[in-house]
Amino acid sequence: MSAERPVPALLVTHGALGEALVTTARGIVGELPGVTVLSNTGLSRAALVDAVRAHVLAMGEEGGIVLVDVLGGSCAQAALAAAGRGAPGPVPVVTGVNLPMLLDFVQNRTVLDPRALAARLASKGQAAVVVLGADVRAGETPS
Repeated sequence: MSAERPVPALLVTHGALGEALVTTARGIVGELPGVTVLSNTGLSRAALVDAVRAHVLAMGEEGGIVLVDVLGGSCAQAALAAAGRGAPGPVPVVTGVNLPMLLDFVQNRTVLDPRALAARLASKGQAAVVVLGADVRAGETPS
């Protein structure tokens, strides 16, 4: 990947979650060119698959990444159906999108290809989920 063509991303989420994540990320790091949000609100399964497919095709031969909210949900199913069939380039689908994952995406989208970036985002997104409390210190796993 090069600075001229950062990896594009499509956030496919239920309701306004994707827009809220992108709006918040913009407030932290500035504009996010090449990051698009698609909500499933008001879309049938077929319409959602078609909309995701159009975005995936627009990513071109260099590919991109699709970030979805819920594993197994309608957004993930549509993303998998669209990205897995006829995508011109690599388009991994990563579930469980959260703000730390999106921020890490922004920081690494010019230096990693879509597959390596997807693996990194899955790891960073999981690492950001930590139980904090009086009996748990940061970085420790509660027993």
